[in-house]
Amino acid sequence: MDDFAYLSRESNAAWLDGRGDGRFERYEKFYQSERSVNADGFDLEKANEEYAGYVSSQPSPLLSFLSAPWVGRVVIALFALYMGTRVVPQLAKVGPAVTGIALVAAFVGLRVFHRRNRKRR
Repeated sequence: MDDFAYLSRESNAAWLDGRGDGRFERYEKFYQSERSVNADGFDLEKANEEYAGYVSSQPSPLLSFLSAPWVGRVVIALFALYMGTRVVPQLAKVGPAVTGIALVAAFVGLRVFHRRNRKRR
């Protein structure tokens, strides 16, 4: 019988081979840092036990992804876009001239705001 476990990304064989979901790379980074700190009295068994605590103290990759600043900016931009597609047509029915003036003022205001931020940098 052949063992095809190495073909699965989540298998131990794939993990030991360094392929898969990045667990091996995280372990290797932890191992190298522990070994460099404790070069004289390095104990692999103790390091492996500490690795379990290290992994459980780290935030999940999904949480790390969602807490990135650019994700918030994208969500706000999509929300503004959605609200704009819902509100602007309703306002245009009520007062097309006022809506046009308000949109032009908003775009000019955004342009001035971004230009001031560029000059500060």
